[in-house]
Amino acid sequence: MEKLPQIVLRRLLLSKEFYFNAVCESELASELERMIAVHNFHIAIEILTKAVLLHHEIRGEKTLNIDFESMLAEIDKHPPFKARNIKIPYRQELRNLNQYRNLVQHHAMVPEQSVMDDFRVFTRRFLEKSIPLYFDIEFSEVSRFEFIEDSLLKKLASNAYEKLQSDEYEQSVCLSAALFVYGSSSITDFLPHEGLNSAFFATSGLRDFRDLTSAIEKTHDRIRDSERFTALVASGLKLADIKRFESRTPHVTLAIYGHPWFQSRQDVSYGQSDAEWAIDYAVSSVLLWQRQELNPSIRDHWSGAVEFINGEWPKEDA
Repeated sequence: MEKLPQIVLRRLLLSKEFYFNAVCESELASELERMIAVHNFHIAIEILTKAVLLHHEIRGEKTLNIDFESMLAEIDKHPPFKARNIKIPYRQELRNLNQYRNLVQHHAMVPEQSVMDDFRVFTRRFLEKSIPLYFDIEFSEVSRFEFIEDSLLKKLASNAYEKLQSDEYEQSVCLSAALFVYGSSSITDFLPHEGLNSAFFATSGLRDFRDLTSAIEKTHDRIRDSERFTALVASGLKLADIKRFESRTPHVTLAIYGHPWFQSRQDVSYGQSDAEWAIDYAVSSVLLWQRQELNPSIRDHWSGAVEFINGEWPKEDA
């Protein structure tokens, strides 16, 4: 990635961001969300193709206002690409998406879910093929963690990407969960996870004073957790995304010196898509908190966090 100018990298990051947003929207039942997803799939591709025009000096910044088909044609006609027989991949699918986008935009047509599935698959394939083809880096290497300011959080995110690239999905998801918890420490320590095991339910059927003490402690913890959860939402995170992240990653508990311990969710296994979404969401959250000047960082007294980030994995009996 060092070979790419920062402005080009930012364009690739933006393209990837629109793609991931489109994936989330395309999976929702709402007609409006699916319509927005079509636009975001198209925008992801358009940003990437314009990055090709700029990076290879086919067009300048002030001459990018051309129609989608003309843009694709100019890339294919670029002499260095033409000499090597390099052509835009999935040209027909791109044409179909462009036409579909126009129908959604100008006629408010609601896309069927089956169409969304097709767009989701081929858009990812287009990005995965085009990024190495035109920029000489892999799709997985385009990561926003490069813009994390805190050096330890940045290293933790890098570790998560390394595990992802080596197909160690469960460890990658664990690292992403830790990144989210560490990064959110400026406004919260962890998300509520007790569910029905709350103070309200714990107070029923008290047997003795120890039950009462336990219920009071649970009440205090639940109030604290609720306040922190409210702070997460107030910071700009979507409720649906928080719920998805919590349900698809292990629960993280931090020891007094910051070392994380992971508790897996029941009946949850982690695959490539889970690991990709988890790291992307964790990094997105950290960058969001940076923009709000909440200073996401590893606390000074968390020596255990430093040891963990530098390579110490939790013990097996944990």
